[in-house]
Amino acid sequence: MEKYIITYNYINKIIKQKNDIERKLKSMKKSLALLLTGLIFLISCGTKTQTDGKKGNGGNITFNVEAEPTSLDPQLLTDIAAFNIDSLAYEALVRLNEKNEIVPAGAESWNISDEGKTWTFKIRQGMKWSNGDTVTANDYLRGVKRALEPETGAEYAFLMYYIEGAEDFNKGNSKDFNKVGVKVKDDYTIEFKLAKPTPYFGKLLVMPVYFPANEKVLTEHKEKYATEAGNSVYNGPYIIKEWIHDNKVVLEKNPDYWDAKNIKADTLTALMTSDYEAATNLFKNKELDFTRVSVEKKAEFDGKPELKAFPEGRVYFIGFNQNHPALKNKKVRQALSLAVNREELVSQVLNGVGIKASGIVANGMPGVNGDFREENGDLYEKYKNLDLKKLFEEGVKEAGLTPEQVNLTLLIDEKGTAKKEAEFYQAQWKEKLGIDVNVDVVTYKERISRGKEGNYEIIRYAWGPDYSDAMTYLEIFLKNAGALNFTKYNNPEYDKLVNFAKENQDKKQRTEAMQKAETILSDDFVISGLYYAQGLYLINPKLQGIVIRPVSNINDFYHVSISK
Repeated sequence: MEKYIITYNYINKIIKQKNDIERKLKSMKKSLALLLTGLIFLISCGTKTQTDGKKGNGGNITFNVEAEPTSLDPQLLTDIAAFNIDSLAYEALVRLNEKNEIVPAGAESWNISDEGKTWTFKIRQGMKWSNGDTVTANDYLRGVKRALEPETGAEYAFLMYYIEGAEDFNKGNSKDFNKVGVKVKDDYTIEFKLAKPTPYFGKLLVMPVYFPANEKVLTEHKEKYATEAGNSVYNGPYIIKEWIHDNKVVLEKNPDYWDAKNIKADTLTALMTSDYEAATNLFKNKELDFTRVSVEKKAEFDGKPELKAFPEGRVYFIGFNQNHPALKNKKVRQALSLAVNREELVSQVLNGVGIKASGIVANGMPGVNGDFREENGDLYEKYKNLDLKKLFEEGVKEAGLTPEQVNLTLLIDEKGTAKKEAEFYQAQWKEKLGIDVNVDVVTYKERISRGKEGNYEIIRYAWGPDYSDAMTYLEIFLKNAGALNFTKYNNPEYDKLVNFAKENQDKKQRTEAMQKAETILSDDFVISGLYYAQGLYLINPKLQGIVIRPVSNINDFYHVSISK
């Protein structure tokens, strides 16, 4: 556990910041119309706020990202909090609209070759970095190159492996970046050559690992690049003006943004409040306009316009460290997984705010003809009649141990329902397997770090989809997925099927391959799905313009505003 020392000066500083926020919020006048459609919820109103391109006239808005981001370096970040912030500060080649379709952003247009392997983007002229530098195709190339350079250590570099030569360069098998299929044709044209046709390649470009980078600023700050608000430059709709670690990030409207006239809010403040009770109180005190809340708050706010629930696409699951003597045995992992009653988990622990997991891929991903999840069914159902106590004891014996020698700890973080869930898992394992499992509660950042290091026995983890395809869940368990494959899962047949689905362009064939791969993954019980999350949010009824989607940038504040 991390230890924190809080000084009186620090406390006074926090109080001053709190008072400043209160004074700003008291001056606001607000209104709302709320529209929810399908899996995507667009909060908007019929009348657009007019802006002069300099001031947004859409007020000052405060939202909760719950925890200190792992990083705000676009090529290094791995969490949703950072994604939500950086997507406002940097301009990707494309963005997603409210229908999850890619639309022009840093690129004003693009062409795809007939065979589907060459994508050519025309960069929008007139864009500026926040230091006044002109944004060119070279900046987008530099972002890609930096992500692929092995010394950068970008975990999401694997999302670039679709590009010809990218994987070899990233793994150090090739030292020549000229062999990577990304080229600047002129100052405002960049071309990607793919190893295989990839119809969803455009959707990958919204990921921060593809964001542009300013060479001059990279050289100036070196290893401290993007570690503080002033250690980067920005070309997105907002500029990061302040970053108080473990407290807040303040973004101000970028007056030089190419589409500034349609950016409404003047200031966005991202608070880092992991305690949902505290966040709820901040919302009640009008110090937060948007925050996730605990499932326990559902009863308190039921029927009120502030409370909204929607599918997130995020799967929560447990992972087992196969280096542990007992967890090397599949029967032990299987018994621990199946001992958790997923229906009771959702109904009793989550207050019905969630969907029991029946695999690793959540609902909402396209299948052959319908929904991928529905087509592949409940992958745990076939095991419902197993004698789990007997299975566990057989596995322990095969591992050369006795049940008394099996000492396990579940690693969780402090966010959301994690602690309440952990108590449920402990009770289930005690009741059905006769085993006591300890719980180690750490910060979100430490949980991520220890997962990557393999410093755990059992870990509660979550994964949200980066793009609308089942591949976004499955590719992180490939042998070559690096730190994202935190369980070090390795099954050649699984890799073969997933890689086939990456390259094959026939929808039926590639989807069926992914469904077979998911079944193999589930049957190996190195990871095991628990539930698919539903977001439960408190939203200021006078807030408008938020797009909430189950993929990619979940909470999109691009057009957000507080009405007058």
